[in-house]
Amino acid sequence: MRPAALALLALALAPAAQAQQYWLPNGPGGTTYNNPQGSLTGTINEHMLQRHMQQRQWERQRAAGGSYVPPVSTLADPSFRLGNTGGLTMREVYVSGANDNGWGPDRLGSQVLQPGQRLVVRLPAGQCVNDVRIVFANGQTIERRRVDTCSITDLNLP
Repeated sequence: MRPAALALLALALAPAAQAQQYWLPNGPGGTTYNNPQGSLTGTINEHMLQRHMQQRQWERQRAAGGSYVPPVSTLADPSFRLGNTGGLTMREVYVSGANDNGWGPDRLGSQVLQPGQRLVVRLPAGQCVNDVRIVFANGQTIERRRVDTCSITDLNLP
């Protein structure tokens, strides 16, 4: 075989580098996502958790007198994961700003959230104080008012 063909074969058979499994720094412009063994949902969740951890680290640095302040859009990420930790199926999920008059659209659409499942709820940057309403398959409802979703990563409801 020719040397070029051997080199291509070696590259094709080589495993992905551990350092590149999740995140490749892309300079000041952002991050390139590389999660070949994971799902799209897993990659999105991992990214959301990393952003949340960075936010917490920056908040601790500021509280300790640190001088670095990241961009406001990074600090005010209200997205979170809703976990169904109860025994009932969630039929509808509503999340709206605490000052809004209505609940807005059902976040599940035609889907349901079975016990043990999670749903990533994406909200616009800066909308930190939100109301959450859950409608279960049996018609029972629960509401959580004025939840600071910028300070949490997970919201588990029975």
